[in-house]
Amino acid sequence: MEALYFSEIVEAVDGQTLSGGKNVRVTGVSTDSRTVQTGDIFFALQGERVDGHRYVVPAVKSGAVCAVVSCSENIDWGEVHFPLIRVKETVTALGDLARYYRKKLPTRIIAITGSNGKTTTKEMTYHVLSHFGSGVRSQKSFNNYIGVPVSIFEIENKHQYGILEMGTNAPGEIRRLSEIGAPEVAVILNVSQTHLEGLGSIEGVASAKGEILENLSREGAFVYNADNLWCVRIADGFKGKKVSFGFSPHAQIRCTNAKKEGAGYRLVINERLEMYLPVPGYHNINNCLASFAVCHALGHDIYQPKEVFSSFRLPHMRIEHQRMGNITFINDAYNANPESVRAALDYLKEIDVKGRKVFICGDMLELGTKAVQFHREIGERVAGLGIDALWTVGKYAAEIAKAAKLAGMPERCVLSFQDVADITVSEMNEFREDDTVLIKGSRGMHMEKIIEKYKMARKGCIHSTSDALIGI
Repeated sequence: MEALYFSEIVEAVDGQTLSGGKNVRVTGVSTDSRTVQTGDIFFALQGERVDGHRYVVPAVKSGAVCAVVSCSENIDWGEVHFPLIRVKETVTALGDLARYYRKKLPTRIIAITGSNGKTTTKEMTYHVLSHFGSGVRSQKSFNNYIGVPVSIFEIENKHQYGILEMGTNAPGEIRRLSEIGAPEVAVILNVSQTHLEGLGSIEGVASAKGEILENLSREGAFVYNADNLWCVRIADGFKGKKVSFGFSPHAQIRCTNAKKEGAGYRLVINERLEMYLPVPGYHNINNCLASFAVCHALGHDIYQPKEVFSSFRLPHMRIEHQRMGNITFINDAYNANPESVRAALDYLKEIDVKGRKVFICGDMLELGTKAVQFHREIGERVAGLGIDALWTVGKYAAEIAKAAKLAGMPERCVLSFQDVADITVSEMNEFREDDTVLIKGSRGMHMEKIIEKYKMARKGCIHSTSDALIGI
């Protein structure tokens, strides 16, 4: 982070100085007292379970040079005195300071949104752009009101590119995030049935994703998926510079040939660039195309880098293969919605394995009134693909099991559980030699714990069916 002074911070957040700090110089931002570095400004955020005001003093003792608060009643001052700024709401102030800081940067900002593939595309874009200059990207899936500002503060003047991920589950969120980030390239990867509890309908999802264009710079570019009807509709209403990607003959960055090869795919882009994408999942070809479209939008020659993806690896819990004994687990449990589950099932169908194909699926959350319908559709798809065994976890996922059996999947091949904790060693023993087990589910289901349970079972940590590992 480039240094900021106390006085400009007060002005940027429209704050009130409660104590001192005129000559304080800030060199970092923290929202967690456990990770404070010397020179940080600490924002006391109020969450559902934790009130950051209780950790202002520990943050200062760890090196914070000032703090932003919305009240002072919950602060145990002791004998510590330090510069303090009071604001109406600390999350808003965090975003306001990030917006101010971003305006000072010469860095070109790329903002990526979509119903699926944001983190993978962010990583791919960072990987490709590294061949053209220095850059920084948001860590993990930092894509909300807190994550986006924190990511912006990681950018410095030396960085030519900053790549941000923007997510939403309510109207107005991406509008605010794009206001903070002020991107020069805005990317919409796809629009599908996600977060319907907050967004209401597919039209609501499209509208929310389209908010990313409202703060695009005048000379900026919109990168969109030419294979997605809703993305095309958004693009039709946008009058600025556009770059499309996909398999469509109308796409500017187009995959003209794709063949399965080893763990990945051999691609031809625009009938000119042949390359190898060493990652599984056919859907990742579109994510790859999006990263090239961003480079094209920035004015780079996409044909220049050779074997650009030779060292690329997918982010954690995205089609992550783990071999344990004679069982292969495919951890795709970072998140789930109808579109991403269908993509995961297509991948499971496509791969060659020695033994059975087992699909373990948890609830797809935040689908609103259509939740039961979407889960039943997944069950019908499982039965139609000839998957050898199906396990479901959760109330809604039980509908997957019911629909699969109604569609002809043998009842002996289907197991249902209310929670991951209900899976015991007895069920673990159902796995057979050379089974391939794909695990999918929404983040709130913590489906990856199944792999940890199996790992502990192999080590002898589970001795009976009553030893379900709650909270692993």
